[in-house]
Amino acid sequence: MSPARRIGFVAALTLLALTLWLRWPSLGFSLWNVDEAIHAAAARTLLDGGVLYRDAVDQRTPLSYYAVAAVFAVAGENNLWAVRLFIAALVAATGGMLFLAARAIRDPTAGVAAGLLYVLLATSVLFQGDANAANTEWFVAFFSSAAAAVFLTGGALPSLGRLLATGLLAGCAFLSKQPALLDLSAPLAAVLYLGWRQARSARAVLADLAAIATGWGLPIGLALAYFAAHGALRDAVFYTWSYNLAYYGPEITTATRVASAVVPLQLVGTQPLLLVLWLAGSLVIVHRLLQRQPAPAESASNPALVYLAVWTLAGLGGAASGGRSFDHYTIQFLAPFCLGAGLVLAHLAAVARAAARTRSLRVVAALILAGVAGHALVAAWSARERTLPEDPSIRVSAYIREQSAPADRIFVWGYHPDIYLHADRRPASRFLYASFLSGLVPWTNIAPGRNTAYAVVPGTMDTLLAELTARPPRYIVDCSAGPNRHWQKYPLDDFPALQGFIRARYRLEKPEQFIPQGFRLYVLLAPGEAAATPAAPPLAAELAATLPLGTLGAPLAPVVATAPFGAGASLVEGRLEYFAHAPSSLVYRVPAAAAALRGSFGIRPGAYAAENSGPSDGAEFIVRWRPAGGAEQVLLRRLLRPRDEPADRGLHTFRVTLPPHGGGELELVTGMGPADNSASDWTFWSDLLLENYR
Repeated sequence: MSPARRIGFVAALTLLALTLWLRWPSLGFSLWNVDEAIHAAAARTLLDGGVLYRDAVDQRTPLSYYAVAAVFAVAGENNLWAVRLFIAALVAATGGMLFLAARAIRDPTAGVAAGLLYVLLATSVLFQGDANAANTEWFVAFFSSAAAAVFLTGGALPSLGRLLATGLLAGCAFLSKQPALLDLSAPLAAVLYLGWRQARSARAVLADLAAIATGWGLPIGLALAYFAAHGALRDAVFYTWSYNLAYYGPEITTATRVASAVVPLQLVGTQPLLLVLWLAGSLVIVHRLLQRQPAPAESASNPALVYLAVWTLAGLGGAASGGRSFDHYTIQFLAPFCLGAGLVLAHLAAVARAAARTRSLRVVAALILAGVAGHALVAAWSARERTLPEDPSIRVSAYIREQSAPADRIFVWGYHPDIYLHADRRPASRFLYASFLSGLVPWTNIAPGRNTAYAVVPGTMDTLLAELTARPPRYIVDCSAGPNRHWQKYPLDDFPALQGFIRARYRLEKPEQFIPQGFRLYVLLAPGEAAATPAAPPLAAELAATLPLGTLGAPLAPVVATAPFGAGASLVEGRLEYFAHAPSSLVYRVPAAAAALRGSFGIRPGAYAAENSGPSDGAEFIVRWRPAGGAEQVLLRRLLRPRDEPADRGLHTFRVTLPPHGGGELELVTGMGPADNSASDWTFWSDLLLENYR
């Protein structure tokens, strides 16, 4: 074995052993982040013969999902331990590719430094939930690093075969995640630079560019052909491209994206000495590349430095392109950063070894190297034992697993695919998380009062209901009972079609156990079983007549009124108060002339008084509008929690405008608080008046 091969073999074994040692404690953790749960749920659908985007929806390109499915096929379904072991090998392999690339640019010392840095920083500089999780960016980093290694080890002018392979690997990076498209710019820029410096013909340069483009297009074309053959091409293009451009991307401004480019530098800046050295090395590279007359030795290595510089900028742009500052986005930048830093450390090592240098300079260089190495090793060592709190969905998931059969399916109304994983049950719908149906765009439009209907993908609710009807899940989990990734914004009341489906076929299971945990669990009714919670009986006609809706003409009596715990109208401090203990519903049929409804609402002070041993935990006030022949709209929704929020006490006035219409129904609803507990929910409406057009 040649010395070069021996060094490469030892480096590969060292990188693999170090990566496994660093990541071993993290392999068995239940769930590091939500992306792992999405991958696991999608992979099980794929193993059942499903096709991504048609039978399991996510918005990233497909390679990592099929890779996880392949691991599951070998190691067993939901085996995240095996998936993370595979990711650890991928991290080590990425370090190996950086070793080859850095050795080709400078020497084996640079290769060892670049590879070791990547393995150490990949463990320590990111938030633990991102550092240890099976993220798509690990695939991006591997394929982009492999493309760099193939290109840079090709000598002064890589062959057409190498250029084809470089493009193919860059295409696989893009199939891992869309921002990797930017990494393709590195080999293209290097080829153009070579053509300029070597005065090559335009035909020769175009042939090289075409080889890279052809290689890039091969895996992309095969993926498109696969989805077309399975009737999923339209869905694949929509969710991986159109959705991101039309829904996901516009939530972030250009200024925010630019600002988020600082995040990767902040993360690697936890190694401040290394960051300073990298910045200094980057300035040297820029200076060299801007020279009009480089020395012969510099001319030979400048194409590789062009590749590195453009790849670094592309990685930084890719990390910032989402504009959301998640730590795992930085992985795309981490690979070229470590390659550049490895070159700088190799230069310092050469200074420390050079007999021609002064002793003081050699000592300083050695001390800097020791400081960088020591800090990186200590940080990685400390990061080995980091962990996270368990997700609260584990308990409801365990119940589902105990009370259902392995063949049963479930559906989760929320952004919580974790439950599919923890319950070890397959999803009953293609929607592994429900943001496409609610308009939630992680994590931008999460303000409690912000309406996200604009981001609902048209037709998704019809698709969901068709799937649930064709294959009713054993359990449905409603995550809106608590602040589960902001899902309290999306109670089933706001989605009447889905709510009606559940009411007709399911009953609430153990609400006293799971609602305080933030979940409502619905179980499928057995054949012949009636719903456990029938609709509340209507109020007596004479009682309903005491709750008329005032108008500028004659008052309107409710056509439907329910208030199981009591209702009535009375004068309170000069106001006409409609007391309707939550839960309650008052439905009024209004004429075409109705223009707006105004009034006020609140919770009686005794409900949250200090001496009340069973105080109200809050109540919700909703005004719904159902125009004749039109879709239902929510005109007002307000949760009051006066026991905990002083601003929620007293009287709250409102005025809602009705859209132009030809008549319809107004429903005034009071709902129980966050825990579905009706104790002391003494809710009322006051001075209600329906305004007419003039």
